[in-house]
Amino acid sequence: MGMHPWGLSGPEFLWLYSAALVAGVAFAIWRRMAVRRPRSAEPPGPLAAEELGFLSGGPQRAVEVAVARLVDAGAVRVDRRGNLSDASERRRTGHPLDDAVLGTLTSPRTLRAVTARTTTASALTAIGDSLVRRGLLVAPSRAIRARRLGQVVLYVLLAVGVVRCANGIANHLPVGYLIGLLIVTLIAISMLTIRTIAPPKARTVHGDRVVTELMRGGTNDPLEEVAVRGMSAYPDKEVAKALVVTAVAAGAVWSYSSAGSFNSFHHAASGSSTAGYSCSASSPSSSCSSSSSSCGSSCGGGGCGGGSS
Repeated sequence: MGMHPWGLSGPEFLWLYSAALVAGVAFAIWRRMAVRRPRSAEPPGPLAAEELGFLSGGPQRAVEVAVARLVDAGAVRVDRRGNLSDASERRRTGHPLDDAVLGTLTSPRTLRAVTARTTTASALTAIGDSLVRRGLLVAPSRAIRARRLGQVVLYVLLAVGVVRCANGIANHLPVGYLIGLLIVTLIAISMLTIRTIAPPKARTVHGDRVVTELMRGGTNDPLEEVAVRGMSAYPDKEVAKALVVTAVAAGAVWSYSSAGSFNSFHHAASGSSTAGYSCSASSPSSSCSSSSSSCGSSCGGGGCGGGSS
């Protein structure tokens, strides 16, 4: 019986590696769930229409609420082709987001163009920060980190396993079972990578509850209807029809993309990032082919973790 590499026999290393793999996967899942269940730092309280729009459909929906309010007040005109134009000389409306929208209307623009020019406005960032403080929205950077941290843990574990596998081969020790665990690790990483490609949900469970309750119960406020259901819910159907044509096609479910900021978002219903904003980037995944080919020894007896039994 020779010396055990790293002071661990093959079976001992396999048990430790298996336990670490289960713990790593559990940790990754827990992190993704925990980030959407924060303790509210302050009571949510009543939400303004643009805040509800941001919570329901992202920055784009908040802009739609602002446009609807301006159109309703006669400050913005809509032509038959859906172009928006400034119909007022006022630049201060009492709503920072409305002011930002008016600032984009130096010439007639579509709702899509107005949205693209407004999503970087500080007024939108302030709305997002407020929703984060009230526990209704996950901070973008935190959502992205929670997605990636679980992968990092498994990549470290995989690296340890590959080194052990190489050590076992160099010492002519059986490593068959270890190869199987490396493959399982790669599958787990791949699954987490696919989930990471699908952008992390922006709303917390508390935010989901607010939106769900409002959608079920309905509202008598036209702006809240736009906030929850989009521009198609605007009371004037002629205006709604014109604006929907020039709006960015998107569903009510929205997520963060990989940029980790409020103005970089992704609508799950459309399956791609909204035009004009950052797209969701996939994380690089590892390949098992090299490990399998180099660690192709068969397993004999109980010592299959790159060590003697």
